[in-house]
Amino acid sequence: MASLIETLIEALEEESVLYDTLTKESMAKTPVIVANDLDRLSEANAKEQKIVDEITTVSHRRNQALTEIATVMGRDAKTITVSEVIKMMEKQPEFQHPLIVVRDKMLKQVETLKQVNIHNQELLKESLEMTEYSINLIQSIKQAPETANYSKGNYSGATLGASYSSFDAKQ
Repeated sequence: MASLIETLIEALEEESVLYDTLTKESMAKTPVIVANDLDRLSEANAKEQKIVDEITTVSHRRNQALTEIATVMGRDAKTITVSEVIKMMEKQPEFQHPLIVVRDKMLKQVETLKQVNIHNQELLKESLEMTEYSINLIQSIKQAPETANYSKGNYSGATLGASYSSFDAKQ
């Protein structure tokens, strides 16, 4: 059982390091979005995706450790959480304390990452709106209607809003 808990702690710590790296990468992406540098944005997205792939791999190891712990403890492997394992380790503080520390750290990291991503999403939305505005402005300039046509052949002799009828003519 001890080796399973240690495997879980190692996986959580590795996952925490990866979340830290992902957060830093997301923060570094913010000025790239502001600068509207699409090449660097593409590179940043590729780096983030690589980190997310690594997190997925470590997360799989974490879930495998949780499943094995659940099996040993007679719990449902589909619903067991790190918090439940922490409660089960009440009598073993050498395992409980590191689990609490890494869980709390990861919760803070995920919240920070969430806020950075929300901020970046808002910046991207504003950038997209600005691009759409620019496109619409260019299109409206190209499609501007001709409102004044003063050539001699187009003049009909009547002024706008005025009309002549038989009652207006002198006899």
